[in-house]
Amino acid sequence: MARSYLIPVLAGVSALALVGGATAVSALEKNDVTLVVDGTAKTVALREDTVAEVLELEGIELGSHDVVLPAADSEIVDGIEISVAYGRPLDVTVDGESRRVWTTARSVGEALRMLDLDASTSLVSASRSQSIGRAGLEVDIQTAKDVQLIAAGSTTSITLAGTVQDVLDKAGVAPDADDKVSPAPTTALADGMTIQVVAVEVKQSTKTVELPYEKTSVKTDKLYTGEQKVTTKGVVGVKTETYTDIYEDGVLVSSELAGSEVTKQPVAQVTSIGTKAKPKPKPAPAPAPQKTESKSSSSSSTPAASTSSSGLNLAREAMWVRIAECESNNRWNINTGNGYYGGLQFNLPTWRSVGGTDFAPYPHQASRAEQITVANRLYAQRGTQPWSCA
Repeated sequence: MARSYLIPVLAGVSALALVGGATAVSALEKNDVTLVVDGTAKTVALREDTVAEVLELEGIELGSHDVVLPAADSEIVDGIEISVAYGRPLDVTVDGESRRVWTTARSVGEALRMLDLDASTSLVSASRSQSIGRAGLEVDIQTAKDVQLIAAGSTTSITLAGTVQDVLDKAGVAPDADDKVSPAPTTALADGMTIQVVAVEVKQSTKTVELPYEKTSVKTDKLYTGEQKVTTKGVVGVKTETYTDIYEDGVLVSSELAGSEVTKQPVAQVTSIGTKAKPKPKPAPAPAPQKTESKSSSSSSTPAASTSSSGLNLAREAMWVRIAECESNNRWNINTGNGYYGGLQFNLPTWRSVGGTDFAPYPHQASRAEQITVANRLYAQRGTQPWSCA
């Protein structure tokens, strides 16, 4: 009886020993785990039960912005892959507005895709392939803007990111130093902006200006008191002025005097004023006695060669024509406004003093014969003294 009881007991003990041994063997088995940290993978054989235990074993500490997959409390199974991605601070400025975001992306391009800021038309301060370290990165982004460019009289619509200069470069517009660009080339683009380029051209021009001559007088005893004669005719001078002209898009907008030069000096007009005393008038001859009309009285009248029946006296005509050639180029109706008139250049006081108004108020209004007649009257008093050309 006793032996039959013992066997079952021993059998039970043996069974317990077998079960306990199986459990111990299971605890000693290792699992193959692939650990990927920021893209770098390695495979290890571990006995840990959870992801958190594996991370602790590998000395990996997670921050609030880090990501681990699967979750830290997930159980370890053979062949599991654990991925750890560290969070990185990214200071992003978009069109002047800045913000900080955290990303597990390891390159600028990947981060922009995650943030939906990867438009190909945007300008990015960093290369899209540049890596982002755990310390983070600053990135400036300028998105494309719709702008209008006015240049050379035409308007062009352009969509572009960057500055005014970028628009000019894309349009092939190259202003020179004189041209005006508004806004300034360094200005950042904004939606709806209008950029205007004004072509400025600077030219030189000249014009001539007359310089008036001075009028002076000198006294002379070659003329009687009350007589005057222009002995040196005045001549206007010439001044050349140089101007700086500014054209904008072909239209003259300003003209400023840059300098001037006298290219012809004026000549002063000189008038001679008579100082010689006039001779006393001769006493009038006694009236001739009345004669009865006869053939003899008719024959005693002035010869036709010197005095005509109309009161004209053409004596010394050749001399007077020669003097007129010198005085006025034989222009008997000349009136230059200098105070001397007609072919023999009478002044008005002299003309009147010898009865010139018998024929006309002014010398140049009288005929040549009438002017010669008046000249003969003056000749009878003063000879050729009044004429410098005699």
